[in-house]
Amino acid sequence: MLFNLTDTWFISKLGTEELAAIGFTFPVVLIVGSLAIGFSTGAASIITRALGANDRPLARRAVADGLLLTVGGTLIISALGYIYCEPLFALLGAEGVVLQRVTEYMQIWFLGAVLMILPPVSDGCLRAAGDMVRPLVVMCICAGVNVILDPIFIFGWGPIPPMEMAGAAIATLIARAMGMLGSLYFLHYHHHLIDWSRPRLTACGRSCVDIIRLGIPAAISQALNPLLMSLYLKLAATTGGIHAVAAMASGTRIEGFVLMTTYAFNIALIPITGQNFGAGNYERVCQVRKICLRFAWIYSIAALLFLLLTAKWMSSWFSEEATIVEMSTQYLIIAAIGHIGINMSIWMSQMMNIIGKPKASLALTLSRVFVYSIPLCWIGSHFYGFIGLVTGITTANLIAGIHANYQSKRTLSNAMEFRCAPNQTTT
Repeated sequence: MLFNLTDTWFISKLGTEELAAIGFTFPVVLIVGSLAIGFSTGAASIITRALGANDRPLARRAVADGLLLTVGGTLIISALGYIYCEPLFALLGAEGVVLQRVTEYMQIWFLGAVLMILPPVSDGCLRAAGDMVRPLVVMCICAGVNVILDPIFIFGWGPIPPMEMAGAAIATLIARAMGMLGSLYFLHYHHHLIDWSRPRLTACGRSCVDIIRLGIPAAISQALNPLLMSLYLKLAATTGGIHAVAAMASGTRIEGFVLMTTYAFNIALIPITGQNFGAGNYERVCQVRKICLRFAWIYSIAALLFLLLTAKWMSSWFSEEATIVEMSTQYLIIAAIGHIGINMSIWMSQMMNIIGKPKASLALTLSRVFVYSIPLCWIGSHFYGFIGLVTGITTANLIAGIHANYQSKRTLSNAMEFRCAPNQTTT
């Protein structure tokens, strides 16, 4: 979140066109990042349950194959993204100077996509092993480096000329490369969780198939979120023009910062849920779910109160134009009402992914996107403009949260009954 917030803040100093351009990058970056999320989720599900069952060789094999799949998949996607960068963003609605600026940023981003995508996967493997501290240290250092390098490469300093949008991409690539090296170092030298031996083809194939089987539904779920964000941006552009797009860009960055605790809680669920499930400690898995539901309410109310007091002030960080600040403030306050649904959806989906039920999690996402979000946002924006769009987002999130609550209870119950049944085994 700090990477996104830093890039957006410094780029906003270049002008409204640049701020709108960085808004267009957000959904595409998340779509590519969904590949990392998918492989990370698939590998983490296997790793954490294997460690809970004391099967360390399986955990080491899953780490190695997860990293291999990430590199191969990212190289293919980044090559296509670099070649078709300008047509892609033109399709999303960018034009003129905004299209030029977003292409300038993303072509460099695609060239270094492996450096962007590999750290989340290696960090996910560390967290699956229960190590939360070392990924934190690595990412804090990298985020600090990004804060230092962003103004240097964007505005120029000494022998380094001002590179504006391209400079922001270069600064982020350098910081992410440091994160990749740090995470791989800890995986190999501290936890000894990378299997460098050449596996038998059948063993490697089976491991990769398991990661893909578990990871593809998670990747699709993650990819649908930025696609939905692209729709939001397109509807915002229709209802409020470039000002609405810029407001969504700054508003979603601030919202992401507010939701940082949500994502942190989500990460903590991986080893706690997976290792207990792998060890057969099902009562604790049920307790974790109940804690999730209670904390969803507590944190959502706290976030709403916080944004009621600070939304306008934080929105003014990104733009001095009164219209953009007002629309960004409206987005933050209305969207915060739906955070209870976001929290429940994210955490319940994570628990289902980790116990090896990604299809149930994917079904939740498909319902949220196609049954709730798209119809409600289109109706809201069509009749009530920008406010209607944001209200549609909030309403869809609330409904999705209720759905996630009931779906997760049924899925967890069925999975635990299956594991307890005689003569049954699971992958």
